[in-house]
Amino acid sequence: MFRDGLGFFGNFLRSPGSVGAVLPSSRYLSRALVGRLELLPGELIVEFGPGTGPATEVIKDSLPTGARYVGVELEPRFHRLLCQRFPSLDFHLGSAADITRILGERGLPRPKRIVSGLPFASLPPAVQDAVVDGIVGSLDGGDFRTFQYAHAYGMRAARRFRARMLERFDGFERIGPIVRNVPPAFVLRYWGPR
Repeated sequence: MFRDGLGFFGNFLRSPGSVGAVLPSSRYLSRALVGRLELLPGELIVEFGPGTGPATEVIKDSLPTGARYVGVELEPRFHRLLCQRFPSLDFHLGSAADITRILGERGLPRPKRIVSGLPFASLPPAVQDAVVDGIVGSLDGGDFRTFQYAHAYGMRAARRFRARMLERFDGFERIGPIVRNVPPAFVLRYWGPR
């Protein structure tokens, strides 16, 4: 995993707006983000921005028999790595904002859960809005989970994202901070899309 950290750091230096983190998430943050998977056969979990796969590993290890997974990754290097590391899982190279189209092209059902590693605090407002629209338009009565680093929690873009989500969801829970991560982070859980 040391090589993953070096690769992640290199991608951060090349494109801090799209990667948004210096190191991959710790297993502690990944476990808190994924939570308990209570999926039935045929139900789907989607992961936005899996990066090098720390949360993907947790999902794979706890995915119930017959449940399905698709990961949406924008960074080509990460996409190649994920396809090699997790050959039994389905990955799409592209934008999370296109989730409705991605699911339709694959003939997949609406997901029961979406887990996200996207750096919402560093995304432009138009991109934030497009992704939020995709989440609300595709989620099938389940929940959406993401995280924000504790040091960035008060940033304008982070506050804007949370405000937009509260406008579009009935329920909200903040978990943490998860201190066994560099840097510490809060997990944000939303349910009841409007």
